[in-house]
Amino acid sequence: MEKQNRKEGKLSQLPLAVAEFIKLVIKKMRYRKKVRRDVQAELTAHFEDDLKDCTTDEQRSQKAQQLIGGFGDVKLLAVLLRRAKKRCRPLWRTVVARAFQTVGVLFLCLVLYVVWFLTGKPVVTTDYIAKLNNLVRPVADESLNAAPLYNKSIEVFENLPSDVSKLWREKYYEVTAEDKQLIEKWLTENDEVLKQVIAGTQKPYYWQHYEGEEMFSVLLPHLSGYRNTARAICWRSRLLAEKGRYEQAFGDIKACYRFGRHVKASKVVLVEQLVGIAIEALAVQNLRGILSEHQVDSATLTTLQRDLEQIIAGGDFVMSFAGEKMFIYDEIQRCFTEDRFGGGHLYLTRIGQISSIGDNSVPSPQNIIIESIFTPQVWPRVVQVLFFHPNKQQTREAADRFYAYCETIAQKTPAQIKTQGIDTEKETQKIIKDNVFLSILAPALERASEIGHRHRTSVEATVAILALLRHKADKGSFPDDLQQLITAGYLRQLPLDVYSDKPLVYRRTDDNFILYSFGPNFEDDGGEAARDKHGRIRKWADEGDVVFWQVPKSQPNQKQHFTPTPAGF
Repeated sequence: MEKQNRKEGKLSQLPLAVAEFIKLVIKKMRYRKKVRRDVQAELTAHFEDDLKDCTTDEQRSQKAQQLIGGFGDVKLLAVLLRRAKKRCRPLWRTVVARAFQTVGVLFLCLVLYVVWFLTGKPVVTTDYIAKLNNLVRPVADESLNAAPLYNKSIEVFENLPSDVSKLWREKYYEVTAEDKQLIEKWLTENDEVLKQVIAGTQKPYYWQHYEGEEMFSVLLPHLSGYRNTARAICWRSRLLAEKGRYEQAFGDIKACYRFGRHVKASKVVLVEQLVGIAIEALAVQNLRGILSEHQVDSATLTTLQRDLEQIIAGGDFVMSFAGEKMFIYDEIQRCFTEDRFGGGHLYLTRIGQISSIGDNSVPSPQNIIIESIFTPQVWPRVVQVLFFHPNKQQTREAADRFYAYCETIAQKTPAQIKTQGIDTEKETQKIIKDNVFLSILAPALERASEIGHRHRTSVEATVAILALLRHKADKGSFPDDLQQLITAGYLRQLPLDVYSDKPLVYRRTDDNFILYSFGPNFEDDGGEAARDKHGRIRKWADEGDVVFWQVPKSQPNQKQHFTPTPAGF
């Protein structure tokens, strides 16, 4: 402070014009305080040296004006002095200054980029729901559509009475006679609804009209009601069979299978395909249950097999991903901004919504970015999303490649995938790479495709069982192998095990036979079905075989073994 006062004191000893000139130069330098003090001291000393020979105030004033005029423009002088001081500073200080300047510029650019990024908005240009409706609807009159008849059952079968709902999922062989009477009474009360469903199965077409503002909001409320409708039909078939009314019982089974075939027929919406397969599977499982519990004459079996073969003739068990691809297209236009430079980037608000389904507290994109600053572990992910994520067009091209691969894999049986050494997860990751969007929405393609192939094995196994029972009814014994059924005209083709790409394993026993698939472990476990720790059957488990006949019952806390007359499952 004392040093500063001394400098101010020296400045005050100079003519007023000089003092004001020096102060103005220092002010316009706009540089560090220490440097400005040094420059002030240097200018003060300069003027003191030039004015020391002046004896009068008038001489000092005139000399000062000459000196000030010699310096020229004040602003220019300040700039030149600042540059001179910068050139004279140490190299390390220059490097540090430049580094801080660079960081500041980069940070400002980052802030501007993030603001630009967050203010981008998507532009919806295509109504994919309309496209979906056009895709699923055949060129046919509305009167040929089974969906209206099926939908009338939803209100009845979606909200079951509590006592019926409690029994609905039980195994038929596990319920009591009183339970059966309760179910039968309820089915009788709703017989008119079931008649409408049965009538719907006779129609040639089925399609739904999908509604919503976006594909993500398309609701399929009919599916849960459809499942219960199928269970009702199958329960009635079991009750009819118990009364010896086999023709009616098998009529319900066939109607249930046609019902499932209708639901999956559009081959567009993946979840509908899966529900349709589940309904068909329920039909053939209950058929096997009836056959295992009742002696049915050869003529009835022959008619049933013929009808079932006609129903499944030309049936396609390969899953289609056309609807899922359309769904992805719709989300691309909603999850990416309108095309600006870079071709459109992720719209984080939408990404947050679709990745947090069921979470009512979705954080804002701004909060995500702010929180990520204090979470170093997620910095690479944030950088990838902000700067390196594939744009809209690149994502759509990746989606096309992904679903083309889906369709290719769907054509292959699990055994072919294993034999060819195809790692579907690895291959799909190559396509998706670091695409956050596709990693959220891409389906588990191998799992979905495998369900279709499993169902094919189950249906073909059921047809083979009918042929075997006919052979026993006609000839008094089961054949030595399945090939004899084809030779004798009981079967058109051998049932394929998609886990071995060979015919299902068939063996005669003392008075019956066993028919099974290797199952997902691709190994022959001798017909031993997988069970959980409570003794319940685990169908299509990662261990054990999948047994179609004789079907083992659930036997809690008992060792696995086969019973001679099992029920369906």
